Amino acid sequence: MKTLWTFIQAAALIILVTALSMVEAIAQQESIDETREVSANEKIRIDVMRGDITITTNSDNRFTVRGLLDEDAEGFELDSARGFTDFRVEMPRRLNGRSNSDGSELAFSVPVNSDVEFSGVNVEVSVDGVQGGSRIRTVNGPIDARNLANFVELDTVNGEIVSIDNRGRVTITTVNGEIEERGTVGRLMAQAVNGEINVDSLAEIVALNVVNGRIRGRVQGVQELEIETVNGSIELRLPDTQAPRVSGSSVSGSMVLGFDANVDARFTLRSSAGGSIRNGLTDDEPVRGSFGPSRRLEFTTGEGEGDVTLTSLSGRLEVEQQ
Repeated sequence: MKTLWTFIQAAALIILVTALSMVEAIAQQESIDETREVSANEKIRIDVMRGDITITTNSDNRFTVRGLLDEDAEGFELDSARGFTDFRVEMPRRLNGRSNSDGSELAFSVPVNSDVEFSGVNVEVSVDGVQGGSRIRTVNGPIDARNLANFVELDTVNGEIVSIDNRGRVTITTVNGEIEERGTVGRLMAQAVNGEINVDSLAEIVALNVVNGRIRGRVQGVQELEIETVNGSIELRLPDTQAPRVSGSSVSGSMVLGFDANVDARFTLRSSAGGSIRNGLTDDEPVRGSFGPSRRLEFTTGEGEGDVTLTSLSGRLEVEQQ
């Protein structure tokens, strides 16, 4: 019984110390609540080294920032004049690995038609509704971007990127991470290294590139499609696309494309260095090349209005009816 009581006392002490530590950490964080009247199309630059950041929009031509600063922060800098607003969390040049802080917790509200540029190192970023252009860059951390317009750039080194219902010229890049794209309208470019790209796009012009990873999904109504993979795989469907212009290349990987039954295009598929070709659209068969272990397949569906050219080096090419 005495042993049980001792255990309960020790557990209670640990809980108390943990709670006090959390309270102390929060108390050390400086709170911030700032508002500036700005132009409707304000150019806004935000720099936060680490933390959890949300960016939303308003129709009142206001820039606001609320939340808690990093407990290691030396303050913040906010300048707004002549159509430009700059916000920066001031951090010491050297943290010496001594900090256990999770960083700043900040919520920004910006004019809906503003142009926003965000940069950070170890941050989670969520941005929604900005119509004047968005450039979101992090080193470590995920990006969640929705309902953006105009020029949209989403870039992280180590992290996942979620892009939903964005329109305009959309560029998405990650080195070690996954890209989840849905509903892009306009132009889409997505690139991943050591990662995966999942798309459900409505963009008319699409370029997808993956190294040591894979691409999956569909590109509905696409007019121009460029796809590349090295040591990876591509499986894409092209619904509602009658006369597409497709260029694809694969090195030591596979490429499988699904087309509608009424696709109207000229097809050229070339494989070398031991690759393979499969035709699931017509009865045409690939022929062996004159030199080396190569194959070639050419055929036309409909009037040949579109053009599909796929090449592979030591990989598999396949076209099929979806």
